[in-house]
Amino acid sequence: MNRKITILGSGFGLGFYIPVLLLEYQLRQEHMQAEVVVFESFLVREKKEKIAESRRDYHNNFAVALVAQRIPKDIRDSIDFVSVEELLAEWEREQRRDFIVFSGHWIYILDLYRERVGAEELRVEPLYVDADLSPSWKGVKKFVPDYPERYRERWMFDTASGGISCRIPVNGDRPALPYESRPWRLVLHGGGWGMGTYLSKTAELEQQGYALDIVISDRSEALVTDTGRRYWMNDPGWEAWEKEPSSGRHGFPLFGEIVPGAVPLFTNKDSHHRLHDLIREAKAVVSKPGGATLIDSLASGTPVVFLEPFGPHEQKNAELWIRLGLGISWEEWKRSGFSEERLQPLHEALLKQRTSVPSYAETLFHIDQFGKR
Repeated sequence: MNRKITILGSGFGLGFYIPVLLLEYQLRQEHMQAEVVVFESFLVREKKEKIAESRRDYHNNFAVALVAQRIPKDIRDSIDFVSVEELLAEWEREQRRDFIVFSGHWIYILDLYRERVGAEELRVEPLYVDADLSPSWKGVKKFVPDYPERYRERWMFDTASGGISCRIPVNGDRPALPYESRPWRLVLHGGGWGMGTYLSKTAELEQQGYALDIVISDRSEALVTDTGRRYWMNDPGWEAWEKEPSSGRHGFPLFGEIVPGAVPLFTNKDSHHRLHDLIREAKAVVSKPGGATLIDSLASGTPVVFLEPFGPHEQKNAELWIRLGLGISWEEWKRSGFSEERLQPLHEALLKQRTSVPSYAETLFHIDQFGKR
């Protein structure tokens, strides 16, 4: 298959950013042409600058984030249509016809492209990485309610069927590490924006003897302790919509350990996000139930202990994972005494799912499965 596949993601959070880069890497490993395009690259400057402000507000006050995500927004007021026109002209010159869409905001731009080249010319597949519609998809359903008739929808995690239809491998789909050989360590994080209640759980977990890898959003959150606690964060100067000068492509977040009193070293890898290396070696992830967290969980065989979700779509994520025996709620795990024995069967169920569920990229080799209705 020689055509170039354009993968349309978003850098507003990392849930629509990390998976697109994982998919791009996998397609390139299969000698397929692929390119990631990030929606925020085409916002007007003042709207783009407000993202960092929102990121701080949502991290500092989860209640504010929960209220904000309930209100559907028409993003078209924020789009730089001069830049969009340049993008569409480039696509037309290059005869781009195949698109995978991770963020609903792209539908407005794809509709403009349909008008230019004709609907019958395009193969566009919205890919939902949550078990229910996330805010960007709810917004487009509100403002462009007939888009499902124009584009073929795919769900990775399908509450209707109660199962997992496909997965996105991480780091070459390496085998999961044996559970018994993993250290007595947990990863705590709040998604790309560090949202949720995970920082409040550290004392209880350390009382049970767990060492912790904690992802923070500001260096001031790294405390000097004599426990097995380690702190990590993304480079605060890194932005998802800025391409790497060396490659001219979007790259994974620059990530590093934060040691009080030391200058951090932020680096990334070509194949996957560095946080996944910590998750792969952990007994569990303690986090809100984001779609990208489910991708990490399935790829690593690492169970998720679910904290309060960021909206109904994440609640559906947790419900599906718990129903399939792949994760557990914080409350249920606490009632078990934070038992490792309660986590072991979840790890084993994840390994079975890995072997039974195809990767999303594998379905693209069959053209009938990647196309418009």
